[in-house]
Amino acid sequence: MTGLTRRAALRGAALLPVLAAPAIAQSRRKVTLVYGVQVIDSSADDFFAAIPLGLGFYTAEGLDVNIQTVAGASAATNLLVSGQAQFTTNGTAGLFSAVDHGVPIKSFICQVPDYFGSIAVLEDGPIKRFEDLKGRTIGVNANGGAPVFVVKAIMKRLGWNPDTDVQILAVGTSLPALDALQRDRVQAIVEWDSIFALFEFHGAKLRYFRPDPIPQIGFTHATNTTIETIEKDPQMVEGLGRAMAKAIVYMAAAHPAELAELHFKEFPASKPTNMSEADILRLDALRLAARLQFMRIQQRVFARTELIGDCSDAGIESERDLLFQGGELKKSLPVSNYFTRQFLPAFNAIDIPALIAQAKAYRA
Repeated sequence: MTGLTRRAALRGAALLPVLAAPAIAQSRRKVTLVYGVQVIDSSADDFFAAIPLGLGFYTAEGLDVNIQTVAGASAATNLLVSGQAQFTTNGTAGLFSAVDHGVPIKSFICQVPDYFGSIAVLEDGPIKRFEDLKGRTIGVNANGGAPVFVVKAIMKRLGWNPDTDVQILAVGTSLPALDALQRDRVQAIVEWDSIFALFEFHGAKLRYFRPDPIPQIGFTHATNTTIETIEKDPQMVEGLGRAMAKAIVYMAAAHPAELAELHFKEFPASKPTNMSEADILRLDALRLAARLQFMRIQQRVFARTELIGDCSDAGIESERDLLFQGGELKKSLPVSNYFTRQFLPAFNAIDIPALIAQAKAYRA
């Protein structure tokens, strides 16, 4: 192993005020965090991944975090309740479903409070507003789930028949979905932020629709643990969430190219092998910018009018009601059954101005 470069030494010195903590001197506690998606492919997900791992935020809390990826929130939840993991992080539809089935888990930090799904059409096509889609075909990632419920909720508000006035076709989430749109197999597609960023990177010119109830839906991505862990080991929960809160500040303030470099250092297998370095950084920057639109960064980090990790009751209730009215949930429970705010004061006691300054100066 070679010695530290001057650049690495300076980077480490810049991070010392944030990372210094008595917990470092102690033996770190091994914990497993399961992501309900199989690939961590960009810095858009690094509020739980490369940033707190690579910059030592988990270490500062005395935690040795192992991140595992699985196919779907249900698989992640199974590992959590079986004791094979201490935390899960994923879209909240999986949390609502688990609680609906009596699984004793709860979210304690919401990283993406606004709904990051949209409906897109070709910018130069004939569809100028959502109402023009009556009698057309809309592509979704899969049959069932929140995107389908969103489209049906929009149609109900317009007085349409959700079963006959629009055809729903599963087209996936990658470039085949864009191909279906460009070949007019579908006249609109429903995807989420980072997928649309991929389409734009490949030259797609899109017009986006976000009609009601999309602006009201919240609580899009959160991190969860068992109620037993919250009650019996609150210090561990607080530590993990505080590390994630620091990571959110870095996502808001650091240069996108530096965050991309950090991401691919921590997750080298996710780095594309068929693209130039410049294109890799450009795609990652597009994905990060797309995600930040829905993280309420201005309110949480810079203006400080909202707490990092929080989500309004109205946002949580809108997501719950969407799933309940779509038949995905059998029960409509109070917000406190899905989310606890008990750790938010600790997450927001971090020195945010100092973190912003360090993030701006960070070099991977």
